[in-house]
Amino acid sequence: MAETYVFANNKGGSGKSTIAFQLAASLAKQRPKTQVLAIDLSLYSDLTTMLCGGTSRPSLLAASRGAQTALEGTSKDERVEGLLRALATGKQGGMTDEDAQVSGLFGGWNPFSPSKPRANASSGADASGEKPIDLKRFAVRPVDLLEEVDKGGDVPWTLPGNLWVCCSCGELPLGPQEVPDAVRRLRAAIAALPQNWIVVIDTDHLAKAPVSELAFCSASKLVLPLSIDDNDFSRLFIDPTGNALFDVLEALEGREPGWLQAKVHKVVFNSILHYQNAPSQNDGVSLPFTPAKACIQQMKNMCDQMYSVHEADDKLVRFFSEGHKCGSVEDFRARYFSGMRKASEIVMNASKLLGCPICVLPSGPIAIDALSCNIDAKVLGALQNEVDLLTRSVFS
Repeated sequence: MAETYVFANNKGGSGKSTIAFQLAASLAKQRPKTQVLAIDLSLYSDLTTMLCGGTSRPSLLAASRGAQTALEGTSKDERVEGLLRALATGKQGGMTDEDAQVSGLFGGWNPFSPSKPRANASSGADASGEKPIDLKRFAVRPVDLLEEVDKGGDVPWTLPGNLWVCCSCGELPLGPQEVPDAVRRLRAAIAALPQNWIVVIDTDHLAKAPVSELAFCSASKLVLPLSIDDNDFSRLFIDPTGNALFDVLEALEGREPGWLQAKVHKVVFNSILHYQNAPSQNDGVSLPFTPAKACIQQMKNMCDQMYSVHEADDKLVRFFSEGHKCGSVEDFRARYFSGMRKASEIVMNASKLLGCPICVLPSGPIAIDALSCNIDAKVLGALQNEVDLLTRSVFS
């Protein structure tokens, strides 16, 4: 069965989409015989935008290059909205007007109202004998999409040919009552993929949304990008909107045995100030770079807070894969925590604006739309090496 990873945090701006973008591309580059499928289940479509041409805009009020490429190069039936209707209805062809009708805001879910009661899970989507949904039908290779829509342009790089994306363009039509059948069909669809496929699912900060439940109940490994801001950390456990990540996981766990599948596989501290480029070990926290001392202490504090709850009342341990096997705080830090340093603003902006992941970003002068910069080869080389090490850590 294909490995499945979901990137999640209920704090907007935590780096989920950016890290998913960088690591999915890096994984595809590292493993040329593996097919990497990125499914964009975020309302903001940031992963789609970065993979399909970047966030650059020809003018201030114009659509981003990546969003425009995805819209021009795919139809509604071929994007995530078509996949979600197929998962909800079992119909693998085009959407009828009736299929497309989902009540509520934000494509079927109103985050400001109580969730509708979950439908009785007795329809047996997985036991009806229906053919599994073909995820490849809803996937495109960004390298092909850019070639078709942009005719290759003048870009001095090539995205990995084994990297695929199921594009989102801001519509996620899935209602709460449709989640049970959609989960069962997505599990069956993932199980039907060849073993050389890896699925990476991006979500957004609405952890309680139907599409987030779909991701948490279909993917097995949860990657948690996390800043070292204490307020962002606290929001994982206490969120007045009801979207606190661990509260949502606990609620899903209580639905029925085996309903929640995703367990924390890796916590990736994001945008950490670095002291030098060499890999480091900090009382169990293994990083592909050496962080500033103040950052080391804050990371260890967060690790230790999680471990103390973990050790005290089983509140967290069950949401970490192999959590019960960690016999000490050092083991806990070593198993679950890594990080990505704060990159040069020039490098990171160029990567996102161009839609060019760091692993294939060229050094030297680059110009596109309003962007004109020079990428230092030494700075880029160090960052590429760190992304490579982080990729190996996350997808181990």
